[in-house]
Amino acid sequence: MIQCIVVLNGLYDIACSLSILGIIHSPILSTLHLKLFSVATNELCRRYLAYWIFTYGMIRITNSSLVPYSYYIEAVFFANEILNGTVYPFSTMFVIVTSIFIGIWYHIEETLTYFHMD
Repeated sequence: MIQCIVVLNGLYDIACSLSILGIIHSPILSTLHLKLFSVATNELCRRYLAYWIFTYGMIRITNSSLVPYSYYIEAVFFANEILNGTVYPFSTMFVIVTSIFIGIWYHIEETLTYFHMD
Protein backbone atom coordinates (compact mmCIF):
# COMPACT_ATOMS: atom_id res chain seq x y z
CA MET A 1 0.00 0.00 0.00
CA ILE A 2 2.67 2.53 1.02
CA GLN A 3 4.73 1.75 -2.09
CA CYS A 4 1.77 2.76 -4.26
CA ILE A 5 1.31 6.01 -2.33
CA VAL A 6 5.02 6.80 -2.59
CA VAL A 7 5.18 6.13 -6.34
CA LEU A 8 2.09 8.27 -6.95
CA ASN A 9 3.62 11.01 -4.80
CA GLY A 10 6.86 10.71 -6.78
CA LEU A 11 4.98 11.08 -10.07
CA TYR A 12 3.16 14.09 -8.64
CA ASP A 13 6.49 15.64 -7.58
CA ILE A 14 7.99 15.08 -11.03
CA ALA A 15 4.93 16.62 -12.71
CA CYS A 16 5.10 19.64 -10.37
CA SER A 17 8.80 20.14 -11.03
CA LEU A 18 8.37 19.91 -14.80
CA SER A 19 5.55 22.40 -14.55
CA ILE A 20 7.64 24.85 -12.49
CA LEU A 21 10.37 24.53 -15.15
CA GLY A 22 7.83 25.23 -17.90
CA ILE A 23 8.37 21.85 -19.57
CA ILE A 24 4.72 20.97 -19.12
CA HIS A 25 1.98 23.55 -18.78
CA SER A 26 -0.14 23.35 -15.65
CA PRO A 27 -0.92 26.52 -13.72
CA ILE A 28 -2.04 24.44 -10.74
CA LEU A 29 0.97 22.11 -10.53
CA SER A 30 3.43 24.92 -11.12
CA THR A 31 2.26 26.82 -8.04
CA LEU A 32 1.46 24.15 -5.42
CA HIS A 33 4.99 24.00 -3.98
CA LEU A 34 5.66 27.68 -4.55
CA LYS A 35 2.59 28.70 -2.53
CA LEU A 36 4.33 27.46 0.62
CA PHE A 37 6.76 30.37 0.46
CA SER A 38 5.89 33.67 2.11
CA VAL A 39 8.82 35.50 0.53
CA ALA A 40 9.26 36.41 -3.11
CA THR A 41 11.16 33.84 -5.13
CA ASN A 42 13.17 34.73 -8.20
CA GLU A 43 13.43 32.63 -11.34
CA LEU A 44 16.67 30.94 -10.30
CA CYS A 45 15.26 30.03 -6.88
CA ARG A 46 12.16 28.54 -8.50
CA ARG A 47 14.29 26.52 -10.93
CA TYR A 48 16.51 25.13 -8.13
CA LEU A 49 13.42 24.22 -6.14
CA ALA A 50 12.06 22.41 -9.21
CA TYR A 51 15.33 20.45 -9.60
CA TRP A 52 15.19 19.45 -5.93
CA ILE A 53 11.54 18.38 -6.24
CA PHE A 54 12.40 16.41 -9.38
CA THR A 55 15.28 14.67 -7.58
CA TYR A 56 13.23 13.42 -4.68
CA GLY A 57 10.39 12.51 -7.06
CA MET A 58 12.79 10.27 -8.98
CA ILE A 59 13.99 8.65 -5.74
CA ARG A 60 10.38 7.95 -4.78
CA ILE A 61 9.41 6.23 -8.04
CA THR A 62 12.39 3.86 -7.75
CA ASN A 63 11.05 2.28 -4.55
CA SER A 64 14.60 2.09 -3.17
CA SER A 65 15.79 2.14 0.42
CA LEU A 66 16.43 5.89 -0.01
CA VAL A 67 12.71 6.64 -0.17
CA PRO A 68 12.08 7.29 3.55
CA TYR A 69 15.18 9.47 3.75
CA SER A 70 13.84 11.64 0.91
CA TYR A 71 10.81 12.34 3.11
CA TYR A 72 12.90 13.00 6.22
CA ILE A 73 15.14 15.41 4.29
CA GLU A 74 12.08 17.21 2.92
CA ALA A 75 10.68 17.53 6.45
CA VAL A 76 13.95 18.84 7.91
CA PHE A 77 14.49 21.42 5.20
CA PHE A 78 10.94 22.72 5.36
CA ALA A 79 11.20 22.89 9.17
CA ASN A 80 14.31 24.99 8.68
CA GLU A 81 12.37 27.31 6.37
CA ILE A 82 9.71 27.74 9.09
CA LEU A 83 12.47 28.74 11.51
CA ASN A 84 13.77 31.23 8.95
CA GLY A 85 10.31 32.68 8.33
CA THR A 86 10.32 32.07 4.58
CA VAL A 87 7.24 29.82 4.42
CA TYR A 88 3.68 29.85 5.70
CA PRO A 89 3.86 27.78 8.91
CA PHE A 90 0.45 26.08 8.83
CA SER A 91 0.63 24.68 5.29
CA THR A 92 4.29 23.83 5.70
CA MET A 93 3.60 21.93 8.94
CA PHE A 94 1.20 19.76 6.94
CA VAL A 95 4.07 18.92 4.55
CA ILE A 96 6.45 18.22 7.45
CA VAL A 97 4.05 15.95 9.38
CA THR A 98 2.98 14.09 6.23
CA SER A 99 6.59 13.59 5.16
CA ILE A 100 7.61 12.19 8.54
CA PHE A 101 4.53 9.94 8.63
CA ILE A 102 5.18 8.53 5.14
CA GLY A 103 8.88 8.04 5.89
CA ILE A 104 8.12 6.09 9.07
CA TRP A 105 5.34 4.09 7.39
CA TYR A 106 7.70 3.17 4.54
CA HIS A 107 10.40 2.13 7.04
CA ILE A 108 7.92 -0.08 8.92
CA GLU A 109 6.63 -1.73 5.73
CA GLU A 110 10.18 -2.27 4.48
CA THR A 111 11.20 -3.86 7.79
CA LEU A 112 8.14 -6.09 7.94
CA THR A 113 8.68 -7.23 4.35
CA TYR A 114 12.35 -7.97 5.08
CA PHE A 115 11.64 -10.07 8.17
CA HIS A 116 8.72 -11.97 6.62
CA MET A 117 10.67 -13.20 3.61
CA ASP A 118 11.23 -16.95 3.79
